[in-house]
Amino acid sequence: MATTRSLPVRAFLRAAALLGSLFSLASCRLYDPPRYSRLQFPPDAPATRVLMIGNSLTYYNDLPGLLQQFSAREATPIYIESITTPFASLQFHWNLGVAPARIRDKHWDYVILQDFSRRPVTDPQNSLNDFTRFADLAHANGAKVIIFENWPREGHDSDAAALAQSYQNILAKTAGIPAPIGDAFEHCHTTRPDIALLLDDRHPSDAATYLAAAVLYDTIYQKKSAALPMDLQGPKLPPSQKEALRAFADQARPPGRP
Repeated sequence: MATTRSLPVRAFLRAAALLGSLFSLASCRLYDPPRYSRLQFPPDAPATRVLMIGNSLTYYNDLPGLLQQFSAREATPIYIESITTPFASLQFHWNLGVAPARIRDKHWDYVILQDFSRRPVTDPQNSLNDFTRFADLAHANGAKVIIFENWPREGHDSDAAALAQSYQNILAKTAGIPAPIGDAFEHCHTTRPDIALLLDDRHPSDAATYLAAAVLYDTIYQKKSAALPMDLQGPKLPPSQKEALRAFADQARPPGRP
């Protein structure tokens, strides 16, 4: 049975204690229940095994479950687990130890890494260091690494160029596979301002999560999400909007590429 998991209870309590001071500073859903039914895998069924490590940008609107739904009709659909904590950076996940242990203890085809939203801009060297040690561990355990490119926060549009430069450096150092979600987000934001992508200053709307899932699908399967059937489980968005979001995902370019 495919599941999407948050931190174990004890680890979550430790995380909550460490981050408690931050909870009072920003509005954030500390947990999002699964929105989409998980695929059922018979024993020894072929699957693409994916581990997501990140924070609220990945667990809002059940991005792991939506990504799995995008893969439902593939020959090797996605089995997915996630380790997500509010406000968490990759440094936090590394120090907590749960994510590194999960990488070591199971076989993964892909490990998706997502750092705290502005950290690649505000603390680029340490962000690079944390991406690198996670990537080294994942590669040593036979997994490919996908770098989740964050989008700029509201009011920080000028971050786009700095984020792109940071992710270009991260990709070069980690030999990671780019998931150009930030690029898709920027083009959607400028071309289709009628599509609301943010719920607040940073968290994704249903449309933004759909866009991120489409980019990740493209990245994992090296296919265009535009070809997917429209009857897969997903958020209640107009079909025309879903088509537009898939097009932005399919046209997205990694940092440094024209």
